[in-house]
Amino acid sequence: MSRLLYSVVDVFSTIPYKGNPLAVVRNTTDSLTNTQMQLIARQFNLSETTFICPPTKPGSTYRLRSFLPNGEEVFGAGHNSLGAWWHIANSGLVKVDDNAESSVFHQELGDTILPVDVSRSAAQGGFLITMEQGRPLFLDKHPDTSTLAEALGIAESDIGFEHEGKSLFQPQVVTTSPARHLLVPVRDKETLNRIDFSNQDALTQELAKTNSYNSGVYAFTLVGSDHDILRLEARFFSPGMGMEDPATGSAAGPLTAVLVENNIVRASEDGKVEIRVVQGLKKGRECVMGLLGTQAQGSGDFQIRISGTGVLVAEGDLAVPSSDLSF
Repeated sequence: MSRLLYSVVDVFSTIPYKGNPLAVVRNTTDSLTNTQMQLIARQFNLSETTFICPPTKPGSTYRLRSFLPNGEEVFGAGHNSLGAWWHIANSGLVKVDDNAESSVFHQELGDTILPVDVSRSAAQGGFLITMEQGRPLFLDKHPDTSTLAEALGIAESDIGFEHEGKSLFQPQVVTTSPARHLLVPVRDKETLNRIDFSNQDALTQELAKTNSYNSGVYAFTLVGSDHDILRLEARFFSPGMGMEDPATGSAAGPLTAVLVENNIVRASEDGKVEIRVVQGLKKGRECVMGLLGTQAQGSGDFQIRISGTGVLVAEGDLAVPSSDLSF
């Protein structure tokens, strides 16, 4: 029986068992079928499992394929890809230039190729990974906050918040990738902690109202600021994962665009916006995501970059499932 190397990386933390656990499997010979990858992801039963595959497009360093435990493939540039790049750098699958500020590689996610900056940092788990996400798109607004609040176990009046005379009340799908997460602002941290994700059928129905399938609900609130950097806390649940996700970079990136669009945070003179998002506290974890938004001068383009690190928790080899097995 053939075997492949794997690692479990805690993403967005430098402390083992405090980050968002990600299984990373080296499929660098492209030997696995879709079904085999689905079986492996189900076996790990983490929020996501990422496979490092050879590139299929010019200019790509590696192709990343990520699967939920239910077998769905996802393509967001979040913890699933940032953690994989931390493993790629930490294991020597790419050469990081010791003399340069950072080394730039390119990841293939579905039909998209996006740049990844890898820099060495003794204070950041050895490597700091900074990834560019796609251009933010503002999609379906949720049509009924009363049913959404009921599905979340909170009051309708708990949805939305105000900050320095500006308000944000509209739950909406905003994306920088194919992932269609529903972003839901809530009143305060106490409300965020009270959210109940246990009614999966109701949450699935609420997501369907915004044409969001195999995606999730991303609830967030303001908690303060440090040196003019706005701090937020967030929680995420996806029925496809079947569990609360400790860190969701594919939703934190679009959140940056939401805050700018609603004037909750304003760009500096050089067109930049920086925020910090903490997630996973209700799961006994503390995942810290740095987000940098840049408004291009004389253009409507808004670029989002997400930064974070990782730490190795486990590594070994796994038995490749038989090609005769079905998912």
